[in-house]
Amino acid sequence: MSLSDFIELVGAFVLVFAILQIASDRLFFSVKAYAVQSFFVAVSISAIALYTGFFDLYITAVLTFLIKVLIIPLLLIKLIEKIKIRREIEPFININYSLLITGTLVIFSFFVTQKVHISGEVVAKEIFPISIAVILIGAFIMISRKKAVTQIIGFLTLENGIMLAGTSITKGMPLIVEIGVFFDVFVGALMAGILIYQIRATLKDVDTAKLTTLKE
Repeated sequence: MSLSDFIELVGAFVLVFAILQIASDRLFFSVKAYAVQSFFVAVSISAIALYTGFFDLYITAVLTFLIKVLIIPLLLIKLIEKIKIRREIEPFININYSLLITGTLVIFSFFVTQKVHISGEVVAKEIFPISIAVILIGAFIMISRKKAVTQIIGFLTLENGIMLAGTSITKGMPLIVEIGVFFDVFVGALMAGILIYQIRATLKDVDTAKLTTLKE
């Protein structure tokens, strides 16, 4: 197996764990699936660093592992334990239909990206449609689930898709830009956690659909 094939295989695992998030209504499982997905993103970046010889990508891989595999999942698990809500009950779109839509999004991603020409050397050509599929699945999680925690996981999954595309197609952004992105994601997840806790304290729930009932 060539290094390019290995990168594509790792990218496929990233997509699989995005789909598993759709297939489960358990918040703890979704967080763990995100952590494993992020681990495969870190592995992919490390493999691309080995392929290209760009040292900055090794730093990106380490930051991905520390922030997305360890710190953010730990914060989300602590948040779930604090708000005492373990499952996504009555999502906007049920799991069966969600899986059907997810399959359609994956097919659509591969169909559309075949018509896109990418100039220059591409480390792993199949990573682009996989990345687009992960981005679309992350966005779908955000709009199809009611619990704010699950919506955060959807946003983080979407960002993983962007990271996978950015490192495999462009061979990474400048290191200072990537550090800024990591900082934004970390602060965003932290602030979202605080907001969820406040919603829980006010509404006794983290169902964002109930926010429409608030009145002055």
